Amino acid sequence: MQGGRDKKIRHFYPWVQRGEIASVQGNPTPGALIHLLDSGGEFLGIGLYNPQSRFPVRVLTLQDELIDSAFFASRFRNALAIRERWARDTNAYRLLFSEADQVSGLIIDRYDRHLTVQVRALGMERLKPVWLPALLETLDPLSVWERSDMEGRREEGLPPHTEALFGDPPEDAPIIESGLQFLAPTRSGLKTGFYLDQRENRRLLAAQVLPGETVLDMFCYTGAFALYAARAGANVLGVDIVPDHVERAAAHAGMNGLEAQFEYANAFEWLAEPRDTLYDWILLDPPAIAKERKQRDSLKWAVWKLAYLSLPVLKPGGRLVVSACSYQFPLNELIETVRMAASDRETLLYLDQVTFQPPDHPALTQFPESLYLKTGWFRKG
Repeated sequence: MQGGRDKKIRHFYPWVQRGEIASVQGNPTPGALIHLLDSGGEFLGIGLYNPQSRFPVRVLTLQDELIDSAFFASRFRNALAIRERWARDTNAYRLLFSEADQVSGLIIDRYDRHLTVQVRALGMERLKPVWLPALLETLDPLSVWERSDMEGRREEGLPPHTEALFGDPPEDAPIIESGLQFLAPTRSGLKTGFYLDQRENRRLLAAQVLPGETVLDMFCYTGAFALYAARAGANVLGVDIVPDHVERAAAHAGMNGLEAQFEYANAFEWLAEPRDTLYDWILLDPPAIAKERKQRDSLKWAVWKLAYLSLPVLKPGGRLVVSACSYQFPLNELIETVRMAASDRETLLYLDQVTFQPPDHPALTQFPESLYLKTGWFRKG
């Protein structure tokens, strides 16, 4: 590496940028494991090499060790121990969170005994015959479904890809969260089928909403937030632009014996129409549209517009809950954007609390990019 650039790697940052590489010795093939050396030629770590990527080296370990099935089994066991401690009252959670669990380029979500994996790096794709047996031995799943259908793979020289890696993965994986039943569409749904990272926010909502209050769940997806609120005694309406999401959310309400209404509509258009009903709670969790820095302005505009349109239909004292699931849109910008919307509406707005992703999506302090989900809990004056 270039002189002085090795410090961040020694401090557990897992990515090496192109300009930080002084030279490449030999002719490593794309996707190969390589030894990373500091500017003095001393061993620094072992990583995955891909000259095509913005980050040509993804560090796996700072130890000079064999990257074999035992290595991955150890990583999987460590990750499982963390989840078994924190992911309680549910059989669905993120088992492995890529760089935050020191397995750069691999994400694994657990839906009871069915696993869904995302392979995000060329090197991890090449190592599939090594880590997959370790995964099967460690977790003993009924099935493993690969959902590597994200566009980001193209930068790694990989096309989007899905396939069954083991067993017979179901179209819908039955899961239980906080006593509620859901069918997670692991093959076709958003992310890997369920918004696992919103679990603690759903529980927080249920703990704060009062019986008889009105709750508007925009971008409701499979209806999880709505059902938590309905079980707490609220009158709930969920809105989503995808008909299948609306149908699935309504089916989930029926499965759990809960009363909730769901409507198919564009969130921006729906909020812009005149409304007779005012809400005690409005939940805004728009899709992640800022995977890269250049897309941040689009997400910022969307958050401003949604907050601006929501405030007139929010009761005085009502709560506006706004989530952003992108590292490129940091907390201070989320708060500032909602503040601007409130100011443009000449409305008092208080920030009561801030929450982040749950512990099964660990945020590594030495890797700021792993802290991606932030939620502001605002109150209208």
